[in-house]
Amino acid sequence: MDRSISAGIIGIILAVFLSFSIPVQPPLDFIPAFVVVIFVIYIFRLVTLKDGLVASFMTYLFDVGIVSTLNYAQYYNAQFPGFTVNVASLLDPLIFAVSSLAAAYIGVYLAKRRVAPPPKTPQQSTDIPPDLQTV
Repeated sequence: MDRSISAGIIGIILAVFLSFSIPVQPPLDFIPAFVVVIFVIYIFRLVTLKDGLVASFMTYLFDVGIVSTLNYAQYYNAQFPGFTVNVASLLDPLIFAVSSLAAAYIGVYLAKRRVAPPPKTPQQSTDIPPDLQTV
């Protein structure tokens, strides 16, 4: 569980950075967090769905919270001549929830298929006594 929380924290940092680096309009604004979640789950080798969901929900929740708060702060104390609510902004929470589940599942699937690192070779015994070994 500690690896999934640390993966979620790294995911938050990367997702917020990517969200501000690549401006995306509301129907597709889940894509930066989606890509980051799959990447983080793959790198941290989270092979259980529970750990993948923890990392995914942490990343999505904080990414949406930080980015949305800063976006809505732009509208504070300003005139709203062209500000309207459209279908994309109403479906945005549903899209985020479904894509979070999908990203966790895809990331865990890819992490399971990842080749395990080769095992370390055991120390070879030598015939030289330990007190005569210089290295």
